[in-house]
Amino acid sequence: MKKYILYFITALFLLGITGCSKKNSEPAPANLQAQGAIPQDMATMVEPIDALMRSMLENNTDYDATNPEFFWSALYYFLGTSGTENSLVTETDDGRLKVPKKVAQEYAIALFANYDDLLPLPESLSDSITYDKDWDAYLLTQGDRGLSKTVLSNYKETDNGYVITAKLVSTMEDKEVLGKSLVTMQKNAFADGIVDPRYFYSVAGMTKEEGFAPPTYNASAVFNGSADGHTVEVTLEDGTIQAFQFYDETVSEKLHVMKEGDAFSFVYSHDKETGTLTILEIK
Repeated sequence: MKKYILYFITALFLLGITGCSKKNSEPAPANLQAQGAIPQDMATMVEPIDALMRSMLENNTDYDATNPEFFWSALYYFLGTSGTENSLVTETDDGRLKVPKKVAQEYAIALFANYDDLLPLPESLSDSITYDKDWDAYLLTQGDRGLSKTVLSNYKETDNGYVITAKLVSTMEDKEVLGKSLVTMQKNAFADGIVDPRYFYSVAGMTKEEGFAPPTYNASAVFNGSADGHTVEVTLEDGTIQAFQFYDETVSEKLHVMKEGDAFSFVYSHDKETGTLTILEIK
């Protein structure tokens, strides 16, 4: 592992010499910057935070650096909106972005402070991002980032970085706050090995505060019976007996015709604050 990290830092150093354009020393675009003073070396960090905010909100997921789908979804959002700041990122004849693997690694470090290596690319994202071994690069379809911007505020310095507030705000006339998170930042452990680095910090964690729905999960179970008009008891695949709430009319209709012992699959949410499990859809 130490050999890999040393190799990676050396590669990033060379990448900085050959691939960093003058853009890399510019501050973040004005429409993404926070209102008020921003620490000088923090200005560009609005870019990875914006990608994480949009990925978490639009895909209804939590910050989880160990989950390949979240890892690559956030990296896809990040590279799609900010990857062109690196001159090694080019556009193919069919309009896709060609991102060298070393650039993807550098951007992943800004998203995840515990970065060790790129996680396996999940099949579920194959329509958006693929790997070309001949080019040793990732090919990304380009999309619209939507009518929103990320605003950072409330910088609180820690021993190794900052804790800040991030808000994803609509750019429409109403300026609605779409989501709010508390973000923990750490100094980028690889920044010293990069010539003219763009990102001096790495995101270590994001806690949802406002605007986010609880994440959803898939499960299969056996129906045991109804406890009341909005609660059912089921036995999950691991043998655990669990109570679930339900409020959707279609879900209610399907559950009320089930008999004890019927097997079914469903989508549910878990509100970690209250511990409530709610069935959202029956497949």
